[in-house]
Amino acid sequence: MQIFLDRHNLDGFLFVGDSICDADMYYLTHFLAGDRFALLAQEKTTLLVSSMETGRARKESIADECVSTSQYRIMDKMKRSETPEEAYFQVLAEFLQSHGIRRLGVPFRFPAGFYQYLTSDFDVKILESPASRCREIKRQEELDAIVCTQRSCERAMRQAVLLIGHSEPRGEMLYREGQPLTSENVRGAIDVSLLEDGCEAMDTIVAGGLAGADPHARGTGPLAANSPIVIDIFPRSKSSRYFADMTRTVLKGEAAPEVKEIYEAVALAQSEGLEAIRAGVFGKEVHSRVSQVFLDQGYPDREGCGFTHSTGHGVGLDVHEKPSIGEVGGALEVNHVVTVEPGLYYPKIGGVRLEDLVVVKENGSENLTHFERKLVL
Repeated sequence: MQIFLDRHNLDGFLFVGDSICDADMYYLTHFLAGDRFALLAQEKTTLLVSSMETGRARKESIADECVSTSQYRIMDKMKRSETPEEAYFQVLAEFLQSHGIRRLGVPFRFPAGFYQYLTSDFDVKILESPASRCREIKRQEELDAIVCTQRSCERAMRQAVLLIGHSEPRGEMLYREGQPLTSENVRGAIDVSLLEDGCEAMDTIVAGGLAGADPHARGTGPLAANSPIVIDIFPRSKSSRYFADMTRTVLKGEAAPEVKEIYEAVALAQSEGLEAIRAGVFGKEVHSRVSQVFLDQGYPDREGCGFTHSTGHGVGLDVHEKPSIGEVGGALEVNHVVTVEPGLYYPKIGGVRLEDLVVVKENGSENLTHFERKLVL
C-alpha cells in the first residue's frame, strides 16, 4: 500500500460504503457489514464505524485500528446539523485530519456527494482502487475457498441436470410428473442445493429454447423439448464470500443436426481456449484463438448472433473481476482464476454455452470444474 501511496503522492486512500457490495472493502478488512463505514488505507489500515459496530469490527476485522464515530462526537454534530449526512461529513473530515491526510485518493466508484464535500478541505484524486490489483492474484486460501464453492456449484448443476434428464418430452414441452417442467422448477432445485451447501445465487440462468439466444436471459416458464437449455450457475459462499461459475448446455429429446453442430463447435472452441491458458499469454490472444475456431467452423457472426461476448473473466470476491479474456485482455499471471466460456447464439435456434473455471499456472492451467459435458440427456 505504501508503494502505491508514494507513487501517486498520497497520504492515504479512502473507501466509504458497505463491504457486502464493495468487495475491495471486504478484501482489505475481512469485516462484513451492510451498513456504511469508512476505510482509510495508509501504511496501516483504519476503520471508522458506528459505535454499534465498533466491538464487532475490532473482533472480526483484520484492520490495524478500529475507531468509532462517537470519538468524533457525531451525536453533538447531529444536533447542530441540518441533516445526518452533514454531521457524518464533519466526522469524516476530522477523522482524516487526525490521521495526517492532506492528499487523498478515492476509487472511481466513490460516492459523488462525499467527493464534493471532501474537495473543499483535501486534495482528492480519483484512481483505480489499489485493492483491485491485489485481488487478481489469488492466495492459496482464496483458491481453496473458490474450489469449495465450485464443488457446491457442481452439486447444484447435478440436481438441475437430473431434473431435466428425468423429464418427458411431450410435443413442444418437457413434462415432469404430469406437469410442465419450468425454468423456475429447475432454478428452485438449484437454489435449494446451494442453500444446503451454505451458498447463495442470484439470477441463475435456466434458459431453454429461443430464450437461450440471449446470453443473460434468466429463462421463464415451460422448458422446450428438443431444444438446448443453457444452465449458468454462479454461486457465492455465504461464509468465505468467494464465487464460482460454470455453464452447461443440455437437451432432452431429439437434437436437430444444426444444434449438434453448434454444440460441437462450442466444445472445440472451449478446448482451444483451455489449451491456450498459461502464464504470460495475453487474454486477448486466448480470445482471438477461440474466435478463430468459430470462424474456421463457419460461425463468423459477432453482432447480435454468433459469438457475441468475451471468452472469459476473472472470478473471486466478485463473479466478474479482472483479468479479462476478451478483446483487450492483458497478460495472464500464475494464480489468476478465470472462466473459459465460449458460446453461440441464434434467434431461431437458441443458445449453446460451455463454461469451466481454471487457475492459471506457469505452463498451462488447472481446471477446477469436474463436471461432464453432454448435450443430449
